[in-house]
Amino acid sequence: MAPKQAQRSDVAGRARIQSIERAKAILDVLAARQSGFVPLRDIAEATGLLKTTAFNLVTALVDTGLVECIPRRGYRLGTQALVYGRVVERRLDIVGLLRPCLLQLCAETRETVNLAIPCPTDVLIVESLEGGQGLRVSSYAGTRASYHSTACGRALLAHQAPDVRRKILSLPRPSQPTPKTCATMSGIEAILAECRRVGFISEVEENEVGAACVGAPVYGADGEVIAAVSIAGPLSRMDAKRRDEIGRLLVMRLAEATRDMGRRASRSAA
Repeated sequence: MAPKQAQRSDVAGRARIQSIERAKAILDVLAARQSGFVPLRDIAEATGLLKTTAFNLVTALVDTGLVECIPRRGYRLGTQALVYGRVVERRLDIVGLLRPCLLQLCAETRETVNLAIPCPTDVLIVESLEGGQGLRVSSYAGTRASYHSTACGRALLAHQAPDVRRKILSLPRPSQPTPKTCATMSGIEAILAECRRVGFISEVEENEVGAACVGAPVYGADGEVIAAVSIAGPLSRMDAKRRDEIGRLLVMRLAEATRDMGRRASRSAA
């Protein structure tokens, strides 16, 4: 390569690296603001960029979905950042961390136990243990479930920010799984509010005829909901009293699991 060509290539390479570093600086500023929006002037001031430079970079990030812009309010991290974050979370082996809790719940209830993680438009069942009953609900490991009609999806959705919930619930959905599925925005919001109030949520024949399910969120060390666990069984064994018992058991066991994960993380960090 000729000297001038090498020089131009080197300059172009440094420019690309500088753009990436600046974009990362903007994402760091938005990540530091855990709630609310960041005005453009604050982004420029925090990163030391000219306002026009900051605007061009943050606009490019909006186009990728990594940043969300609300006119007259500012910028914040977008849902694409959630996608990447979930990939990392899956790599951290949440299944392995929660397996003792899942096995205990399966033994105590003798029903099907599912572990789900959130995705942008639905939830992914990453582990499923079948109970010891002769008549049991099929396991669903590796399948996807909807946010609006499943207990694990609702347990996850209940703890999202209001605008994120509205965005997910406004996405096009397939036809109702059963005639009993709640499909109205107001109805689902009322269900999610009840989940936040009592700590768990029940679903009766809304995702599968003849089956009922109870779900509850799994909290990470930082207090964020990172997954959900649901327990499903035939409606003949899952009456209102039994669902309430399972819901309270779920909340107790998942709280224990969260504390255990926190202790493991502390030992690992040490």
